[in-house]
Amino acid sequence: MALFRPFSALFATLLLAGPFALSAADTALTVEVIVAKARAALTSDVAALDKVKILRMEFKAFDDKGKELNTSTLTLAVPGYRLQQTNDRDRGLEAVVCAGRLDGWTTNRTDALARRSVRSVPYEEFKKLQDMSRDDLAFFALPAAGLGTATYKGPSDIDGRKTQAVEYAYASGFRITRHFDAATFVLVASDQPTPQGELQRQKIEALTKVDGIAFPSKESIFVDGKKSGDVTYDQIQVNPALPAGLFDFPTF
Repeated sequence: MALFRPFSALFATLLLAGPFALSAADTALTVEVIVAKARAALTSDVAALDKVKILRMEFKAFDDKGKELNTSTLTLAVPGYRLQQTNDRDRGLEAVVCAGRLDGWTTNRTDALARRSVRSVPYEEFKKLQDMSRDDLAFFALPAAGLGTATYKGPSDIDGRKTQAVEYAYASGFRITRHFDAATFVLVASDQPTPQGELQRQKIEALTKVDGIAFPSKESIFVDGKKSGDVTYDQIQVNPALPAGLFDFPTF
């Protein structure tokens, strides 16, 4: 999974063409085989993945020197709801971006005493936020027909570790390429182009298990090959109860 993403996650396709020659074993691989093995690497009970309808977690972002930047709470729910609230306690900043039932919206406030401002999210970004939620809750499964595609891009290499790459491309324009370990099919890293045209890589450094499912607990973030910081995930909840109206357009 690749849960830590910028608010304006407007990403383009990552081209993974490189100097890798396909071996006989590689040519036998298909996207269906890789996805099945990757899902099996997450849990001993693959059927449990399809029963996950809601995810909630907290994560902290740190700069390249280890200083905490902000704390976020991310809530995902089928069939495409996504709400991320980010707080910078030092400066009193608060920002929320949501893909709700019928539309997307965002609120922010510049300090603890300021009034929150609220506005609608452009339709194109709303659709991408929906696909981001669907993608995370799919646990690597192939996108549903009409929503997107998954394509095997061949062998790749992450810091000397042999991997197999799969690109997920959604109708909204959201793109993410995942690199799975060539032997175990555990997720090693994921790549997303940023709105500025840079390549953001999230490399998994540690995993934790919640309800028998493996989730990232720490990721290193790289932009165009240069480390920009780390993200740690905490308090991961599977199918928690949610407050009524959580994804509704806010009224203050």
